[in-house]
Amino acid sequence: MGAIKSINDINILDTCDIAKQSIEEYMTKIFSSEFKPPPKMNLVEWADTFRKLPDNSAEPGQWKTDRVPPSREPMLAISDPDVQEITVMSCIQLLKTELMINTALYFIHQEPSPIMYVAPKKEIAEAWSKERFTKSANAVEEIKDLMSHNRRDQGNTILQKQFPGGQLSIVSARNPDDLAMRACRIMLFDECDKYPANVGSGDGGSGGEGDPNAEGWGRATTFGRRAKKIVACSPTTQGRSRIEKEYLSGSQHTYHQPCPKCNHTKELTWDDVVIPVDEETGEYLPDDAYIACSECGHKWSEGDRIQSIDNGFYKAKRPHVKRHLSFKVTSLASPFTPVVTLANEFVDAIGDNNLLKAFYNTRMARTWKEQGEQPEWEDVYNRRENYKIGVVPEGGLMLTMGMDVQKAGVYYEVVAYGRRRISWSVDKGYLAGDIEEESFRDQVKELWSTTYKNHKGIDMNCEIINVDSGYKTNAVYSLVREYGDPRVRAVKGDKEGRLTSSVGTPTPVDVDYMGKRISRGLMLWHVGSGVLKDQFYSWLSLKAPTEEKLKAGGRFPSGYCHFPEYDEEFFKQITAEQKVITTNKKGFEVFAWEKTRKDNHFLDCRNYARAGATMLQIDRMRDEDWDLRESMYEGSVTVDSDNSTNDTRQNTKAAPVRKRRRSSWLNN
Repeated sequence: MGAIKSINDINILDTCDIAKQSIEEYMTKIFSSEFKPPPKMNLVEWADTFRKLPDNSAEPGQWKTDRVPPSREPMLAISDPDVQEITVMSCIQLLKTELMINTALYFIHQEPSPIMYVAPKKEIAEAWSKERFTKSANAVEEIKDLMSHNRRDQGNTILQKQFPGGQLSIVSARNPDDLAMRACRIMLFDECDKYPANVGSGDGGSGGEGDPNAEGWGRATTFGRRAKKIVACSPTTQGRSRIEKEYLSGSQHTYHQPCPKCNHTKELTWDDVVIPVDEETGEYLPDDAYIACSECGHKWSEGDRIQSIDNGFYKAKRPHVKRHLSFKVTSLASPFTPVVTLANEFVDAIGDNNLLKAFYNTRMARTWKEQGEQPEWEDVYNRRENYKIGVVPEGGLMLTMGMDVQKAGVYYEVVAYGRRRISWSVDKGYLAGDIEEESFRDQVKELWSTTYKNHKGIDMNCEIINVDSGYKTNAVYSLVREYGDPRVRAVKGDKEGRLTSSVGTPTPVDVDYMGKRISRGLMLWHVGSGVLKDQFYSWLSLKAPTEEKLKAGGRFPSGYCHFPEYDEEFFKQITAEQKVITTNKKGFEVFAWEKTRKDNHFLDCRNYARAGATMLQIDRMRDEDWDLRESMYEGSVTVDSDNSTNDTRQNTKAAPVRKRRRSSWLNN
């Protein structure tokens, strides 16, 4: 009898020893080849062999771990049976997302197990499934063969993926029912700092069941030491960041990069980056930024930095911790983000605490320490300057007014802005009266018509006047309509912290019976009060240069706020609020602003005046825009004026500043 090539060659009636042997050999061959499990690999070996990046990736094609050297050690830790918890506190656009995908695909192929991916909310979970995981899984033939995509009859949905030996559950951190649906061996916690403080705050689940991380990880204890916990996120606020807490409880590995010249190795921080300053103008030159070795002073090129990444390695601050390896990596260790890009982002963020926080969180993988939320009023009071109230000081090239409406009167502040968002308080006051009464409305109109002389004696009018409409709303609307000047705008502060910008999109107030906007009708402007308070208080904490530095050509820092010799009450009011941590209705820990004194009216006035500067696009203005304003307000034309004795305020309804050329600062 010849050798059997297929099952069809076997006569089941033939019971001779040769036939039995042939059947045994054939079945052995089948089970040793067709049903043989894939060879066991670590995650790096597996990804370099099987992982294909889909077409929607920045660099589609074969995955190469060497392309991102800081990813190697975390990936090896994930497939190490002796490591149970892996934490990655990382910058953006480097490691977090692909690490999660690599992990899920690896265990599906190499160690089929129940897997759970936890997103901050359901919408993010669905987006991750459709845009990242499914496309990545389809790009790997070995994974695609194991999964029956788009076949709901076999248990696959957007949020549930079945495969031989397990399933992938994609859930929301807000829903405790999802977290408790089943025990999972592999737990993937993504963007954990965006989770609610108390699970059950949305997505259809019942509430009050504690921290999502603890809830999810608790379900994995069924698997004992075989359970895996992978957590990845950029940090947020110091003391409140989940990922920071996870990182500190682990081994605390940081990525060290050697100097190409002296070979001194260290974790690079933002302090190692030098941003040159123009000697004549004092302006930062971010395009010339570089890394300087702290040991030998060598000025790194971008090629030096890439080389240092390739030759870098992780070093643990707590090497004795073996079962929980935690890693930190910044954009300075990213081959995809040049130093000059980071320097430009940093310079753009100077003077804006929200932008600086985002920079340090997402680029430097560093928590942000909230400080100086409520400056001491005495400190601001003691730095008053001797310039005349009602006069626009030198450098003031943009004038705005903020007004806070109260039951028995209105508070107001006039603020001048100049280059680098430096400001001068020009005037402030309180008008007693009822805004619903005609005689008082005339007083308010007269105030709106006021012009102010600058140090050259040139008249300046407020280009934007923002009037609070949160109280006596209809009276404010009617007065703004009646005045009929586009400079005067009704505004409303965002009390819930929904706005993440200083000014939101205006909404129509005047609508017809069909609800359609009336052409040229009144618009309500929304103001991000929390954002502006953060910014204002950060600017109040800035230190003025010494007289010696000023004489030597030094300048006030960007955003510095100048004040004349106002009374104590003004400074008590502009520092009358502080930030506190509270839990909102959805279970998230958030910052909220609370009053520490009864009156905070001048703080609101300052916010509305600053919002006016935003409407004039101060944050986007170029040098040529400021040059134009200087030619208008600090040119050769000089009007005789005794600033020490004359009242420079005039009551004339001035037209807005006439355009001399098209410019961004006039586009309201």
